[in-house]
Order: sequence, then structure tokens, then C-alpha cells
Amino acid sequence: MLSVITPTRNMANFLSETLDSIAALRTPHEHIVIDGASDDGTVELLEGREDPHLTWISEPDTGQTEAVNKGLRLAQGDLLAWVNADDAYITEAVDRVLEHLDRNPLTDAVFGAVNYIDENGEVFRTLVPPKFSWRRYLYFGAFVTTPTIIFRRELLAHAPELNEQYVDAADYDFYLRLLRGVRVDRIEEPYLNFRYHPTSKTTTDVWVQLNEARDIRLGWAGNPVQRGVMHSWEAARRAILPRISSWPHPEPSGVVKLLRRIGARG
Repeated sequence: MLSVITPTRNMANFLSETLDSIAALRTPHEHIVIDGASDDGTVELLEGREDPHLTWISEPDTGQTEAVNKGLRLAQGDLLAWVNADDAYITEAVDRVLEHLDRNPLTDAVFGAVNYIDENGEVFRTLVPPKFSWRRYLYFGAFVTTPTIIFRRELLAHAPELNEQYVDAADYDFYLRLLRGVRVDRIEEPYLNFRYHPTSKTTTDVWVQLNEARDIRLGWAGNPVQRGVMHSWEAARRAILPRISSWPHPEPSGVVKLLRRIGARG
């Protein structure tokens, strides 16, 4: 069984799509929604659902990290995943991913391609990550589309819960601990729509996330050479990438945006 955890607070505008995408899975599953005492109609939305696989609680919490930890403690599945309330699975593709895990019992976790969508659900970018490398994930902090990760319960022995001291990079810390030394397969097909909108944490807290991730990365450094490489990479990308791209935001800008509007690809 797959356990999907969804932390949410005041995301009623998008939550229905998330709920529908998980409810439609053919694979046996449970969906655990942890709501942080929303006041935007989220509770009424959850109360109106007729989904036997859905369980939810609504109560005050300290944020997304605590909510995910609550979900992990409640989850009963052999496989676990974390999908935010403004994102959604591409249902048929997720079923194929779960079949891949069933056929490959030595695979401990998977991650894969992701569609970035806007407020209206329009895809503006598809990202296919390279094959998994834990060392690259540590040194460079990117290349792993964390919202797509599905992992076996046994890995919780490596990382039983998220570290609640982190505001917005707790997933990076968690997956560094969880995926170290295990087999992780990449799926090239997109199986999650990641919604990028003005109130998403990726929009509002991106520098908090990057600063926390830098500190997490440095905490793994075993010697001055490793720290130097990490510092140099971080300084270089912060100095260069914003000048030549939309980084650290995923939406295209400038010439890239213009080319896409007129139908260019690549």
C-alpha cells in the first residue's frame, strides 16, 4: 500500500485537484491530509469528500514540517510519499511508477520528471532530472525533484522524521539522510504537476530555503576542501545564474519566455 501525506493550510483553491489525483490511483493507497487549522473552507471541503481512503485532521501546528511528521507517524503503507496541497499527481503515470517498484524489489526509492504548472494548471516547464547521485545531491543541492520521491518504509530507519528546526529546507535534510547509500531509480516520465503561484513557498520563501540548504550541506562537510567546494559552488551560482536565467525561480523569463510564447521548443 502507498501512503500519501499532504500537509496543508489555506490551500482550498487547489486541494480538490490534489485529492482527486490521489483518489484516482488504481494502486491500493491511503491519503493522509494534515491541515493546520485552515480558515478558507479547507475543513468543509474535506468533510464533503466521500473517499474511503482519505483520513484527515485539522488542528494548529507550527508549519509544514510538523505536519509531515504527524503524517509519517500515522502512515501505514509499505511505500510513502509527500505531496503538497497545491500539487497533484499525474495519476496514470504514478500507477506505472508503482508497478516499477513492484517489479524491482531491490529499488529503495524512485524520483522522476515533474511538470511545473501555473495557477491555472498550464504547464510552462517540464524538468527531467539526471540519474541519482547522492554525492551530487549533497554538493550541489539540486537535480533531485523531491516532490516526486516515493520510498519504501524500511528507509525510515535512516531518517525517522523531518528536523523541525528547518523552516523550508527540511525536505532536503530529510532526503539526504533517507537516501544515503540506497538504490534510487530515476523515472523519466513526469508524474507530478508542481504548481508555482504567488503564495507558494517556492515563491515566497526561496531564499530561506536556499540559505537553510547551504547550512545543511555544510554540516555534512568532512574537511576544509569539501567546505570550500560547497562555498565556491554556492557563491558562483548566486552570482551568475540570476543574471542569465530566472533562477532561483522555475518560471521562464526574458528571451526564453518570449520564445515559448511563439512556439519555440527546447
